Parts: sequence; structure tokens; C-alpha cells
Amino acid sequence: MPRASLLCALLLACAHQAAPADSAPPTAPAPAEVDPCAAAPVPGDSTKALARADVLLRCGDDAGALAVRFALLRRDYGSTARAYALAMLAHESGQGPEFDATVADLPLTAAARAVYRLARDVSNYLDAVARLSEEAGKPGEAGVDGSILARDVAAALAVAGEDPYALSLALRFTAVHDNDPRERAAPICRDRADPLLSRLRDREGAAVLAGACGRIAFHSGEPIDGRRRFARALELSPRDHAAAIAWAAAELAAGNLREALRLYELAAGAPSPRLRYAAFLGLGVTHARRHERDAAEAAYRSAAAVRGLDTAAPDRLPPELSFNLGALLADTNDPAARTEARGLLRAYVADPRADDRRRLRARILLRELGD
Repeated sequence: MPRASLLCALLLACAHQAAPADSAPPTAPAPAEVDPCAAAPVPGDSTKALARADVLLRCGDDAGALAVRFALLRRDYGSTARAYALAMLAHESGQGPEFDATVADLPLTAAARAVYRLARDVSNYLDAVARLSEEAGKPGEAGVDGSILARDVAAALAVAGEDPYALSLALRFTAVHDNDPRERAAPICRDRADPLLSRLRDREGAAVLAGACGRIAFHSGEPIDGRRRFARALELSPRDHAAAIAWAAAELAAGNLREALRLYELAAGAPSPRLRYAAFLGLGVTHARRHERDAAEAAYRSAAAVRGLDTAAPDRLPPELSFNLGALLADTNDPAARTEARGLLRAYVADPRADDRRRLRARILLRELGD
């Protein structure tokens, strides 16, 4: 072989040996992270659309969640369930009045319209009653016209008598409006709700109705029946956080602190900020009664954070939160905590929404704090 040819052969062999046997493929770029809170079209599938509304709630986008609910209601004008969900969501986000006109323009069925109106009015009524003390919390004293509510109850039941959402709202109003729920509300659960529950295919609607009758049972002095009904509601719909909160409040009132704690912790994961606030507030009260001071303080501060508030600005806090946290911090020897307690209790005393009995207690605590 000529010398030049041999040299070329050797060079080619060396080059072949130097090349890697299996060259690694180029690294693919990492997929861009999907932002679940970013704007996106409303899914065509109703189940996926409802899941999208829940995601938007968790993102704090109440308006976006409402838009999804409106889209669903436009697709199905006869859906009383969606009308109910829309009214409750609008109320929880504080945007109810802004959407009444929009709902009025939708070509809803009479049943859906009646349930929407009833849900809105009952929610407003219950909120008003909750702000009053037990002595003042009677129909007609909550700033709401009981006759208007009675009309809405009658209208909803007339056109949607077999609808669990309309019936549950009627029960909630009846229970608060009557001095003794055993007179009218409890028989409605027995004679109308129970037969309806036995044949309902709508699990969410059945859960709402079972939870409503659970409240009635506790208020009627039937805790065993109340627990059975609430357990059924959560079995049907594990994400029925409103039922969990109502059950927790009933157990708290009965002194069953361990069960109240379990249920409030369950509800603390609710997508609705309004329900999370109620859950954390209940957790604070429950921990305080269990003499778990640090846990109670943490729960109260979480309740403020859910509302986007800071305990450093006590005049902006809801009155029940400023009183509970102030009373908790007053019972300590820490100077900083006692200083914060003074600010919280002063804010409560000055709040026109304050309960007279608690206002007196707050003034006594302020005197004890040297104020």
C-alpha cells in the first residue's frame, strides 16, 4: 500500500474511534408552566366548566367564576341548580347586586328565576340575622322585609316544588323565621324533603337538602337525627363545606369540641373565601375553648388573611373577629399582645355593628388592661 494511502487509512480509523458510540440526543426544552389562573375559554362540557369555576374561585377570581356560571345558565335556561349556585356565588363574592340586572335579562324559566331570587334574598336575610344578638335576631328586626321573603318562598315552591335547592332555601328561611322550627320546618323535612331525597338523582342537590334538614334537626333539639342528616350530606357531596361548617357550629354549641374541630378543619379547604373565613373563625373559637391559645390565635389571623385584612388595622376587621382575637390577646402577660388587644377591643366598642353584651365585656377587658 502506498505510504500516503496508509496514512489516510490510519487517520480515518482514529477519527472513527474518537467519535462517541451513541451521541446523546439534544435536550428538549422544558414545557412552559401552565398558569391555571390565566384567562381561558369556558369549556364546552358542563362538568369541566364547573371545575373551571372552582379553579377560578381558588385563584381569587370571583368575577371569572361568576362568568362561567352565567355561561352555563345561558346554555340551560331551565337549570334551577345553576341559578341557585349563581346566586350563592354572587352573594359570597359580594357582587350580588351587580348581577341582578344581568340575571333579569336572561330568558330563564320561572323555576330558575324563582330559585335565584329566593337564594339571593335568603342569603341576605341570614347575613343580617347573623349580625344581631340572640335577643335582637328576630324577623323584622334584621333590616329585611319578611313579607318579601315569604313571597319568594311561596313563588319558588309553587314553580319548583320538587327542586331540592328551592326546598332547602325555604327550610332555611322558615327555620330562622319561626321561633320554634318544630312547628313548620321539621314537618317539612319529614313530609316533603325525605320523600324527595329518596328519589333524587342529583347528588349535589340531595346534599344541600340533607344539610338543610340537618340544621333543622339540631335546632329542634334532635342532635342524633341532625348528625345523621349532616353525615348523609357529606357522604353525597364531600365538598359541601357549608354543611360542614353548619354541622361544626352545632357540635360547638353542644360542647363536642373534638368533632367541631374536625369539621372546621375540613371546611378550611373550601374554595370560597367566605366559607374559609367562617371555618377559620370557628377554628379559633374551638381552639380557645380547648385552651389552645396559640392555635386559636393562628386561626383568627388566618381568618383575617382570608379576607385580605391585617390585624394591625383593627378598625377594618369584622366585629366578631376583633372581639374574639382581642379577648384572646387580653388574657396574656405579653406587653405587645396586650397592646394589640387594646386596639382590637377599642375598635369593637366603636363598631356600630357590635353586640351590646359583647361591647360591655370588651369595656370590662379594656379596664382590666388599664385603658
